[in-house]
Amino acid sequence: MADNPMYKLTYGLFVVTANENGRDNGCITNTVGQVTSEPERVSLTVNKSNLTHDMILDTGLFTASIISQEADLELIKRFGFQSGRDADKFADFDSIRRVDNGTLAVTKGTNSFISAKVCQTIDLGTHTMFIADVGQTAMLNAARSADYAYYLEHIKPQPKAVGTDESGQTVWRCMICGYEYVGEELPEDFICPLCKHPASDFEKVTAAAVPAGVADNGKIIWRCTICGYEYDGGDMADDYVCPVCGVGKDQFEKI
Repeated sequence: MADNPMYKLTYGLFVVTANENGRDNGCITNTVGQVTSEPERVSLTVNKSNLTHDMILDTGLFTASIISQEADLELIKRFGFQSGRDADKFADFDSIRRVDNGTLAVTKGTNSFISAKVCQTIDLGTHTMFIADVGQTAMLNAARSADYAYYLEHIKPQPKAVGTDESGQTVWRCMICGYEYVGEELPEDFICPLCKHPASDFEKVTAAAVPAGVADNGKIIWRCTICGYEYDGGDMADDYVCPVCGVGKDQFEKI
């Protein structure tokens, strides 16, 4: 990974929202960018497995709220760690503003928003690229924008051990974020203090710690660069989708 120039590219972070038939939805993406200044247009690329993708494809409208360095993990979890097919991402969330194109701008953890109307779509296989004319825009505050590197270093939870197995105790590791619980038995109602996933998402780690990048069965580990979910196996299927945040294979890295 360190020798791959693709990992040297920088990306912003955005909450992209859409509205269809009175329903609002949104997702986290790092794929918004300006393409022309006259006319003023942006591009947005979205995985076809996302509900937001289908809503934009049907309506031709979206808003990209630019995530700032004041954002916390709760914002990322709300819009990135669950699917709009299963949950109302705007439930009990009032940090929003309805904009001219009928979609919502997110006003907490963001510094500005750009609404847009799609003028062209490009089928990229697993994703669709939307080229869109810029509509209503607004600055919300002077906070600096968060890029993907800032998310990895300051927002995304880092795996933390609460003990070691040197004393002979069993270590239980969260398969989502890497948090480790030390104890012979993991309580059935235990909730990971970092990513809030239940005991069913923990695995027992025995004996020596597993080397980084290799599972205890010797298989390679692939990590989702969006939410941190880890998949162990050989080659990932081309149509693999992260079970936590819904992104495709292209958002995973070998560790």
